[in-house]
Amino acid sequence: MPIFDAEALEFWEENGYVVVPEAVPLENCRAAEQAVWDFLEMERDSPDSWYPAPPRRSIMVEIYQHQALWDNRQYPRVHEAFSEIWGTDKLWVSFDRASMNPPERPEWQFTGPYLHWDMSLDNMPVRLRVQGVLYLADTPGNQGAFTCIPGFHRKLEAWLKSLPPDADPGQVVRKYQAEAVPVAGKAGDLVIWHSALPHGSSPNSAERPRMAQYITMSPAPTNGNPEARERRISGWRERLTGLGKEQKEKEHRHGKTAELTPLGKKLLGLESWDA
Repeated sequence: MPIFDAEALEFWEENGYVVVPEAVPLENCRAAEQAVWDFLEMERDSPDSWYPAPPRRSIMVEIYQHQALWDNRQYPRVHEAFSEIWGTDKLWVSFDRASMNPPERPEWQFTGPYLHWDMSLDNMPVRLRVQGVLYLADTPGNQGAFTCIPGFHRKLEAWLKSLPPDADPGQVVRKYQAEAVPVAGKAGDLVIWHSALPHGSSPNSAERPRMAQYITMSPAPTNGNPEARERRISGWRERLTGLGKEQKEKEHRHGKTAELTPLGKKLLGLESWDA
């Protein structure tokens, strides 16, 4: 059965984001959440452990290659959702990280990321590019949820043209923070958004941290891109940092290489979609 019905696809076209309910099972969420806690050397039920000493102030967690994260990347329903957005099942998955956004305290104030883009604004017209975040625990709107400005992808080009020549769009868009809509979700829900949407996380005024994993898929290169393919395979096998950094950090020194399903091997590039 398709992931998205006509109503969901209409919502996607209009707003530029969509929620996939129960994209992964609850047990997958629990395993990935625990992997993040272990990586951070924090205790899930010990709030005093959630706030590391400076200089760490980012909500991002530099975990990329853990088995639990790969289990979510290669879960069939996640792949099917991205396939329906792209119109092809021949996709590669990103090596993205996780996030732990704790409740604000006097000694811990949210520092972002506020509204921003992860794409170049110089390459117009707007083309389809997507991103996703998987909630690993129930996430109400006030619990540091993902936020975006719905529908902005449809007016981005006109908005950019309306700015003064010397304006920095990344700075200007922060004035629109009040228009950002928090997207709540249950553990296992996947939010997919169009990269042309201004988006970001949000301050957490709840009692629990927001625990999340970023997952993005895009069409696999038609020519196989042997160089990129080898880098990806090496990153997975050697447990290197993702997002193009490819460094030997904590995961390289500890743990073991994740096991892949037949689908996971194709999403990595280890096996060809045309084989």
